Amino acid sequence: MANRLNVTELDFDTIKTNLKTFLRSQSEFTDYDFEGSGLNVLLDILAYNTHYNAYYLNMVANESFLDSSMLRNSVVSHAKRYGYTPRSSTASRAVVNFTINSGSATPASLTLPAGYTFLSNLIDNRVYNFITLNDVTVSKTANNFVFSNLNIYEGTLNSFAFNHSQSSNPKQIFTIPDSNIDTSTLKVLVQQSSSNTDTVVYSLVTDVLNLTADSEVYFLQEGLNQQYQIYFGDDVIGKKIPDGGIVNVTYLSTSGSIANRANSFVGTATVSGFSNFSVNSVAASAGGSEKETVDQIKFAAPLQFISQNRAVTKTDYIKIIQQRYPQFDAVNVWGGEENVPPVYGKVFISAKPKLGFEVTETEKEFFVSEILKPISVLTVTPEFVDVDYNFVKVISTVYYNPTKTVLDTNTLDTKVQTAITNFLNLNLNQFNSIFKSSKLRTEIDNSDNSIISNELEIFLSKRFRPELNTTNNYILNFGVELSRGTTLDNFYSSPLFKIIDSEGFERTCFFEEVPSSFTGVEAITVITPGSNYTSTPIIEITGDGEGAKAAAIIVNGKLNSIKVTNPGIGYTTAAVRILGGGGSSATAQAVLENRFGQIRIAYFKPDEVTNLNTKVVLNSNVNNGVTGTIDYVLGKITINNFNPKDVLNDFRELSINVRPKSTVIQSIKNNMLAFDAADPTSIVTELKTII
Repeated sequence: MANRLNVTELDFDTIKTNLKTFLRSQSEFTDYDFEGSGLNVLLDILAYNTHYNAYYLNMVANESFLDSSMLRNSVVSHAKRYGYTPRSSTASRAVVNFTINSGSATPASLTLPAGYTFLSNLIDNRVYNFITLNDVTVSKTANNFVFSNLNIYEGTLNSFAFNHSQSSNPKQIFTIPDSNIDTSTLKVLVQQSSSNTDTVVYSLVTDVLNLTADSEVYFLQEGLNQQYQIYFGDDVIGKKIPDGGIVNVTYLSTSGSIANRANSFVGTATVSGFSNFSVNSVAASAGGSEKETVDQIKFAAPLQFISQNRAVTKTDYIKIIQQRYPQFDAVNVWGGEENVPPVYGKVFISAKPKLGFEVTETEKEFFVSEILKPISVLTVTPEFVDVDYNFVKVISTVYYNPTKTVLDTNTLDTKVQTAITNFLNLNLNQFNSIFKSSKLRTEIDNSDNSIISNELEIFLSKRFRPELNTTNNYILNFGVELSRGTTLDNFYSSPLFKIIDSEGFERTCFFEEVPSSFTGVEAITVITPGSNYTSTPIIEITGDGEGAKAAAIIVNGKLNSIKVTNPGIGYTTAAVRILGGGGSSATAQAVLENRFGQIRIAYFKPDEVTNLNTKVVLNSNVNNGVTGTIDYVLGKITINNFNPKDVLNDFRELSINVRPKSTVIQSIKNNMLAFDAADPTSIVTELKTII
């Protein structure tokens, strides 16, 4: 046993020490000086060789399994066994209105060709190319060709032609020499031969179960050096390409996420000879992303294998959607049985795009028909549901000691706003999120050592685009209990809008909560009657309102009932105390008036005498101008018979802003707590000094 080597430690020093120990145990080397002899060099060589072999074998073993692999090529290779293709980079997308003035009545229509290039504004001192991916044709409108809501994508349009030889490339694998490809833009056309110019469009395989020998499809995989490869069928599963055929590929080579945020563009060339054009940004570029990392591939590949490209559970839907449609920033899925009332046989999907907050009708149709239906169970109908956004607005008053900071007021204010922005970006714009104002207050306090404390006001905002010059009803469902209060305290609208009043005058108006709609105490319920009352006790009502009064009725020494003599006004909470009367143990509970408030439309009119603005209720002769209701408990606002002439902002979009009763707010299903960094009113801060 003493003559055996210890082989459990494999680092260099231990290996060499073990070799010396082994040699010293031999009679020939009992008193040998290894350090001062040439044998020491040989021991170094043996130790290095052993160490290298051990390290190599260990790494080989690690690369043999998906969980322990470190090299991307190994991870990608393992992912193939799960039928998983890593996602490529995706191009940033912007939406613009492109208007071309022809100056004449002809032609009647105009086509903007695929590949037309726009240049972006500077982003980190660099300009990016944005292009159209498809031909777009529009008809003329008053000498103008208007390409509305035109999608443009960052990158350059590249193409390659591969000549196929069966003898040199029997597996029909073609490597696209570009690691920046956006594979979602890849188009593959197969030409029969150099002499036969007929081409056939081949589609990407999404489900091998539907393939036949005649299916004109191609397969996609990631090869070496993060370059993607396409390959074709074998005339059993998919159609082979002919020997001598030419494979033409076009695709977008993109910069990924670094081109996000572009919001101004210019056209770079004439369109059919027309050079008088303008470009107006509708939505800033977003949605650009990098290719999947090694860790992301390790996580996603087994999950796809489990689902087998079929969506059965919520997780199946979410993972497949995120893989096949990376344009979405957040996805939520729920079954119809979870709806109220239940809707059986349906699955509902809601998603927030990386670009802005709205999903276009075209995207919805494509998403449902091309992404959802092929992966859904036969008896389940997928349905896309728009996200119901509650935009969070923060008003923060920050108290700080100026002697404890070297920052000026503007710099400190910027630091506070950055802390708020980071918190909102981290916790909002996702489904099933919870907003806690206490945690935000902590982040503000921790943003600088000079900050002593802060106060927060939280508002939720609903946005909608009313149809102009048309009478409609609108329902805004916040989904949380709302606070009651006076105008601007708990409820306000923005921006101003124009309405024609009953006398035919145009008024610039706003919504307000009707003050008289605030609740009083409707009744008081006796919980326990108590005993031994010899006289009538005093009923004291406390809460956040004022003026409520009530009288007790005693029968046989017990509190029989309490009659409200004045309901008061402005109560959202109320407590009842029973004082005096000689008895004890009687308790009661206040019941507030009904939970509904009212809203109306008002405007300011200059007083002819004082020249001061006086608030006037629009059409006050009809029901005091009331035009809607507020359900404070359900958080639902109903606006009736609303017919605005104009909304005074660029998007013709109106916001209703309310204060939630609780500042711990949770979102469920298609409801999302959102933060719009582009809205300057989302974060308002005020700094006050305390020494």
